Amino acid sequence: MQDSSTDEYAEKSFWRSRPVLDAGWLIVFFGAILITAIHLEAFGHVVALSAAHENWELDEILTTMMLLPFGLVIYAKRRLNEVRSELRRRHLAEQEASRMALHDPLTGLANRRKAQIEIPLALAQAAQQPVTLVSVDLNRFKPVNDLHGHAIGDELLLAVGARLTNAAGPSASVYRFGGDEFCILVPGRYSEDELLGRIEAISVAFERRFDLTDVSVSVGASIGATTTNDPRVDMDELLAQADAAMYRCKKAGRNGFSFFEAGMEVAALRRAKVEDELRLALAEDRIKAHFQPLVRLEDKAIIGYEALARWCMGDGTCREPEEFISIAEEAGLISDIFFAVLRKAAQAARTWPADLKFSVNLSPVQFNDPWLVERILKILVEEGIQPGRLEVEVTENALVGDFQVARDVLWALKRQGIHISLDDFGTGYSSLRHLSELPFEILKIDRSFIANLSSDATAQTIVRTVTAMAHSLGLTVTAEGIDSVDNATTVADFGCDIGQGFLFGRPEAPSPTEAPGEGEPHLEEGRAVEPAASADASRKRA
Repeated sequence: MQDSSTDEYAEKSFWRSRPVLDAGWLIVFFGAILITAIHLEAFGHVVALSAAHENWELDEILTTMMLLPFGLVIYAKRRLNEVRSELRRRHLAEQEASRMALHDPLTGLANRRKAQIEIPLALAQAAQQPVTLVSVDLNRFKPVNDLHGHAIGDELLLAVGARLTNAAGPSASVYRFGGDEFCILVPGRYSEDELLGRIEAISVAFERRFDLTDVSVSVGASIGATTTNDPRVDMDELLAQADAAMYRCKKAGRNGFSFFEAGMEVAALRRAKVEDELRLALAEDRIKAHFQPLVRLEDKAIIGYEALARWCMGDGTCREPEEFISIAEEAGLISDIFFAVLRKAAQAARTWPADLKFSVNLSPVQFNDPWLVERILKILVEEGIQPGRLEVEVTENALVGDFQVARDVLWALKRQGIHISLDDFGTGYSSLRHLSELPFEILKIDRSFIANLSSDATAQTIVRTVTAMAHSLGLTVTAEGIDSVDNATTVADFGCDIGQGFLFGRPEAPSPTEAPGEGEPHLEEGRAVEPAASADASRKRA
């Protein structure tokens, strides 16, 4: 920390600075001596003394003493300039360090740290000046970044920051929290229509395309807003409300804005509770694998099982993946769930005949793990399972992000002998490029096309066409969601190779003494349907 007294004198004018004042006192002191000497005619005595003692060189000494104050003034001036220059450089360096600590280096906008300073200050005055907080999350930013490169992505973020600043108005503060997340602080008392107009102006800012270097792109934004005049509300609570409103807008799959409502807070708290409980379930090993048979339609023989994650509760019930997978992806827990299911599936597969395979679903989030392939192989080696018995299922939406990364991961898995299947085909971002460039061996037609297959002519055309196309590409076709004998017969007639659904067996936990799928017959539409073939008779008709 710099000396405050030094800084104080550095800010004063030269003639009021400490070195000059000291030199002034010296001049006064020596001047008084000089006047006294003149008054007492001391110079005559000095001349006589100097003449009597020429070897003492008293005249040179006296001349030097007379000129010394003027030299001190010159020295003080130069030294003061050096001190001032050093303090100025230090002050500029501190300003730059403060700016870098409180501002985003890319856009120049204030960052989260500055928001943590300014928003609480605004909230302290909320009773007089209500506070509105706006959460902004870009839509379709990642595809732009992946398609055009990070340089264009950075340029887009700069343009977004500038457009948000203009749209928010001079009284608002715009913050970038990271990635494609922005926050806007709007202090002041506004009528409902005025506030609505300001938020709408922010939303309208994304209706125009962004003209960047060599490319013009269009991105939208999901916007959530909340207002308070209660100074007891803290920043985290207000941000949670704005985020809850923003997520409702994003969940609706559209651009636009949404204001916070009380029910959203309950939903956000419930989501946070589920996340905490899920972390505890992982720590207590309560994420289990349930298995559903994969049946060859030609002879109704079981050829393998799909391992599905189940969250087992303390009361003996289990939660379905739809209840927690999306939360796990957002909380960064999806990899832990995947590897827990993979290990349990591999352990179960050790008790099956060696020709039975098992499949596990891979989340799009996991493509960002640089050690994904190595971690999968490590588990297979530890459990004594050949890679060729594992099938990894990925959805079409997993390929929308960084296609190059997804391709590298899938080919790395393929080179190790692991089979790759495209799951839920027809429900996401479909592209023949995916089928031609990626090492898929199996295409799984989504259950939505199978449910009403016997009465829906359009679904029949789609299933028949997709099956023919997949076979022409050398792919095996699996029909999901087969719940009736009629559907099984129809997809078999269309050429589908493998069937999966409640007709052949519901997902169930493995028994210590038998493979999943064994047991009593299943009933469907009032007719007895033979159970899926046991593991020991996988090549016999069920």
